[in-house]
Amino acid sequence: VYALHNAPNLEFGRFHTTPGPIMAAADTFTINLTGKGGHGARPHECIDPVVAACAIVQSLQTIVSRNLDPKQKLVISTTQIHTGTTDNVIPEEVYINGTVRTFDKEVQAMAVRRMQAIVDGHAASFDLKAELDFEFGYPPTVNDAAKTDFAAEVAAEVAGEAGVETAFPPVMGAEDFSYMLEARPGAYLMLGQGDGAGVHHPLYNFNDEIAPIGASFFARLVERAQPIAGA
Repeated sequence: VYALHNAPNLEFGRFHTTPGPIMAAADTFTINLTGKGGHGARPHECIDPVVAACAIVQSLQTIVSRNLDPKQKLVISTTQIHTGTTDNVIPEEVYINGTVRTFDKEVQAMAVRRMQAIVDGHAASFDLKAELDFEFGYPPTVNDAAKTDFAAEVAAEVAGEAGVETAFPPVMGAEDFSYMLEARPGAYLMLGQGDGAGVHHPLYNFNDEIAPIGASFFARLVERAQPIAGA
């Protein structure tokens, strides 16, 4: 199985791939904190989940800086914190949400283990209730070495030898094509579309001029992989 993804800010018409991991696993975490709300002028009568949330978010960053082998890759990003409705009330609950990106299952397991320990530890130290929900999402996108070599050969027939990079640095984004690569050997490639806003950005604009290049790649891929007998 093979796939192409358009790639803003990479050279127009140039293919990029690599054997092994090319995109990361993408998991989601949610942390719900429950304390005791009350008046902001009487914090001693409350159990403040906001202070606990700030401590937890900061502590999560130590997993990368102090628990991870520096040669490995891991991203833990807290992307949402929701709580409170006004300036003079300490809320009872805080909702924290974020993403974890990994290439390695052992690193992934370590991250989950440390996140749970941090959440439990802060819950005890702040005397509140805390629940971590970790949702495993897309697995890493891992290219088969032989299929990657084959795809690169085909890409070179379309774009020339200089138009193919075969040592593309893995990125921490994720891709549902990873499920197909778990089921069948294959390769995932990027196709540069030139300068412009990145994907998922509101100003992103697909460069239609790369479509014939991508179509030519797939057509040639079929011709090479499944040649017509006697042709």
